[in-house]
Amino acid sequence: MAKKNFFLGQLDHIEFVVIFTKYQNKWVLCWHKRRQSFENPGGHVEPGETAMQAARRELYEETGITDCELIPLWDYEQPWDDGIHKNNGRVYLALARSLGELPESEMGKIELFDGVPENFTYDRNEAIKDFEMVENMLKAWEKHK
Repeated sequence: MAKKNFFLGQLDHIEFVVIFTKYQNKWVLCWHKRRQSFENPGGHVEPGETAMQAARRELYEETGITDCELIPLWDYEQPWDDGIHKNNGRVYLALARSLGELPESEMGKIELFDGVPENFTYDRNEAIKDFEMVENMLKAWEKHK
């Protein structure tokens, strides 16, 4: 089942974060060792942690990036395959000013891309739409700075 997007702040109980990350006008993606594919940094919100805190932590753990501007963009609801349960998530944009050293994690490396690579962990067509939406939001945001 496809995820459903919502305006930022519309959903409660944010359980996951996804961080679209730009550095020098390129997308920063992580190579997942076990899945053998690229993906955006992201993951679970830990107990006692806000979604923003989780986004900063996951971004560091999966890319080594700490020097960035982190902007919340939208919320999403991801239905489970059983059609009953769902998880709520929040999407962020990280504008990295510098890259850090990748800590030991499930990620083997980071690479810079112009778009969504062929070897992407999740649904590539859905990812292309999300990347375009983030890019459009970034362009609109930059016009109004």
